[in-house]
Amino acid sequence: MKKTIFKTLSVLILAIFISSCETDDGTLDTTQEQSKDMITDNATTKMRPFDDPFFKIDGFDGPYDVINGEYVPHVGTYVRVTAKNPFGFWKTSGCFKQVGVRFLRTNKEKGSITHYVKRAEGGFNSVGRNFIAIPVVSPPPPPPPCPTSEHTKMRQSFSKYAAASNYDERYTYNWTVVNKGNTYHGTGSSIRLRGYGNFNVTLAIAQDGCTTQSRTQNFYVNIGR
Repeated sequence: MKKTIFKTLSVLILAIFISSCETDDGTLDTTQEQSKDMITDNATTKMRPFDDPFFKIDGFDGPYDVINGEYVPHVGTYVRVTAKNPFGFWKTSGCFKQVGVRFLRTNKEKGSITHYVKRAEGGFNSVGRNFIAIPVVSPPPPPPPCPTSEHTKMRQSFSKYAAASNYDERYTYNWTVVNKGNTYHGTGSSIRLRGYGNFNVTLAIAQDGCTTQSRTQNFYVNIGR
């Protein structure tokens, strides 16, 4: 009778043990998937340098820039990344999505690539990298229209100066003054008339890609000035 009771208990314990093992194996994948959902925005992630042994940027399949020491992959570029720990899972944010074993940049916003490993005592260890947004570059302003004869008009200022009546700092102003056989040159919005008598003043206005506009005008400076 004792042998029969002992044999029955042994079979029962063995059946419970096998049932427990099958339950643990069957829930492993489910627990892994649930771990991804348990991560919140408050999870601590250490962003690593490129030569960190636990997280490595292997390269870029596509164009990228280096801006102030930051690697900035273009939209449509794949980033190749590896983590030292083979277990765990990847999570992206912002401009990235995982495509196979690579990570594709889909827009110009900032984003991150992070690898998570669940700790036995609870919570997660994580390593990854933040990527800055692609800077918005303003196009250069269009060039000014070509100067016209209106810009070459001159006037006498304070008796001793010839000045451009319609000065525009976007253009280059070149002056040539001839007085009593002496010639001198200048730039800017005006030029001083050195000496007295009659002055032949030529104003030439230049702009890249445009025909130079010029005008010659006579000015008189009284000897008493």
